[in-house]
Amino acid sequence: MQWLDKDGELPQALGTVLDRSKVSLSLADVRLEDAPLVGVNAAFTTMTGYSAKEALGRNCRFLQPAGGAGPVRQRMRDFIADANLSEGKFLVPNVKADGAPFLNLVYLSKLNLRNEIVYIMGSQFEVAQHGGVALEMYETALKQDVRNLRGVAGELGMVMLGTYEQLASSHSIIAEMRLSDYRGYL
Repeated sequence: MQWLDKDGELPQALGTVLDRSKVSLSLADVRLEDAPLVGVNAAFTTMTGYSAKEALGRNCRFLQPAGGAGPVRQRMRDFIADANLSEGKFLVPNVKADGAPFLNLVYLSKLNLRNEIVYIMGSQFEVAQHGGVALEMYETALKQDVRNLRGVAGELGMVMLGTYEQLASSHSIIAEMRLSDYRGYL
């Protein structure tokens, strides 16, 4: 995982877990102005086409199209602002470095250190390119990554708020996408 590490606070063990993931992952520091990305893994740079150098230090909005992401942007802001919400899933229109648009299934989870939310971990999946089977593989890989991250976070005194059970609810998104695909064949 590539890090924007201004103060040396980002634990190496956390980076190791995220770096080993085959899922596109990013880490934003909510303590910094505009919550910039402070970590992205190789899968993120491969999926988006942006190098770590281009992504780090920027808010993830840079992936949105020129006109913005629409209503989902406000839902994401509401999630970040609501201390009672620990995890969220969002379908976000994004644009790759080469200008190609893509639909991004984003799973966000807040990371807490010493009773303060310090990071938001994001996992991304390019929906349109892969379809339902790949979505299920993404969920399986992400669940394992979350389990691994919880173990390391606990050792570092960090807490991942919420549970990975919410990931299972994304089956409704998969079902809706399959239904949309089916309707396209009618």
